[in-house]
Amino acid sequence: MKKCLLFVLPILFVLAACQSGEETADVTGEETKTIRLMRSDFTDVRPKSEDLWMWQEYEKMSGIKVEWEEVKEFGEKKNLILSGDLPDAFYQTGWSNDEIVKYGKQGLFIPLEDLIAEHAPNLQKIFEEHPDVKKTLTAPDGHIYSLPYMALDPMSGGRTVRLYINQPWLDELSLDVPRTTEELKTVLAAFVASDESREGYYMPSGQIASGLERMIMAAYGLGTGGRQAMGNMIFVDDNDALQLTINHERMKEVWQYMRELYAEGLVSQQSFAGVDDDKWRADAAQDKVGLFQWVDPDFIGPFGPETYTPINVLEGPYGDKTLFTEPAVAGGASFIITKDAPDPALLLEWADFFYSPEGQIFAYLGEEGVTYELDEEGRMVYVEEILNYQNGPQLGAFQWVDNVYGGYFPYAELDQEIRDVAFGKEPVIYDDVKEEYMPKYMLPHFMATEEEAAEMSTISTDISTFVEQSRVKFVTGEWDLAQDWDNYVAQLDRVGAQRLLEIRRQQFDRFMAE
Repeated sequence: MKKCLLFVLPILFVLAACQSGEETADVTGEETKTIRLMRSDFTDVRPKSEDLWMWQEYEKMSGIKVEWEEVKEFGEKKNLILSGDLPDAFYQTGWSNDEIVKYGKQGLFIPLEDLIAEHAPNLQKIFEEHPDVKKTLTAPDGHIYSLPYMALDPMSGGRTVRLYINQPWLDELSLDVPRTTEELKTVLAAFVASDESREGYYMPSGQIASGLERMIMAAYGLGTGGRQAMGNMIFVDDNDALQLTINHERMKEVWQYMRELYAEGLVSQQSFAGVDDDKWRADAAQDKVGLFQWVDPDFIGPFGPETYTPINVLEGPYGDKTLFTEPAVAGGASFIITKDAPDPALLLEWADFFYSPEGQIFAYLGEEGVTYELDEEGRMVYVEEILNYQNGPQLGAFQWVDNVYGGYFPYAELDQEIRDVAFGKEPVIYDDVKEEYMPKYMLPHFMATEEEAAEMSTISTDISTFVEQSRVKFVTGEWDLAQDWDNYVAQLDRVGAQRLLEIRRQQFDRFMAE
């Protein structure tokens, strides 16, 4: 992103577009048009969309009025929604890739690739500069059925998960931030030994697989496909062949490492015992958490940024150092136009604005003098009303603008530096992030054919359930890795692991060929 984006861009978008080369529309004097959008409901934490400052302003700017239908528990009502009167488009709703392909093929969702080329110059420019974005959105039938939610900066938004370690404890014990898996084990042991009330690694139940385990997997060479690939139980080996992680010998070593942490009391047993977020945060507030993982330190509480130092990569025993990060496209179901839309081009033009630099700033920061001011260095910072909001500045901004909470809207996230400054924080400079630490392949959630999706639905569920149960048994010592690993691998084959690999390889080959 251009450095000039650190400074104010006026909400005179026609002039700004002429200066920047981005395309926006001058709607002065034109008759207001109406579109109907359905979205998930966030009114428990902010005003209705129709009352939100951002959407009222954008109606004035665009000449397009939105009739919003906000739906609670959208995921549970999908079938009912599809059987009734469809909106013109779905906005920020939870359709899966498989559903997008299925309903696109049935004609409920319309193809967008030709419309994008003609009516969405900002998104089209991103496609040209970042071809993998377009590849990720393209279904097996060659069509694009949805606009993306994305972050082009690897450090922005929720792309990169990292470990956070208690810096005051390190200082107290004269320890450096660990950079290898063995150093991490040594530091956690020192934490626990220094005070019996202290926990080493500690997260709410259910978070180990998506955090600590995958950070260790990346250090053991199993993160070469990126974060989404690890979630899909795959990686790319040294011969550029796709493999499963869950039956690989390196996975056995990962679980052995985690078993040692658990056996030595360096992983909190509460992380396996049903502890919820509130209990975990309460313990953290009493300074009991030595290590946790998330995309930012605020997750643990307002004291997080001052207390915890990030660890983006760990070096494993074979020299692997890989960021636990995902592709630019975090979600492909952000804006889906239906067959009932009378003017698809109008809808696309309306949404395309949020892929421009002006639209990015407007949707996240709002307008100078209203929602943000410029600091002494000319950087955009939210006004005090937002920064001092009783439930925190993120929800404070959410009372005005939409693209600060929930994610998965049609949008390209601002660089993390701008986002940090907006909340009154100095940008974090990560000294352990280098280009060579990026995953060799940044694989998305592959688009499946209908046939693949039908077969995968049962196989994936059976395998995931078995792996989750097995992880707990191996890490807690109920099963012995030396004695029970072969039986575990054999059971994986019985529930379809080899067929899963075959399908994933088909999808990988298709993605790489596009």
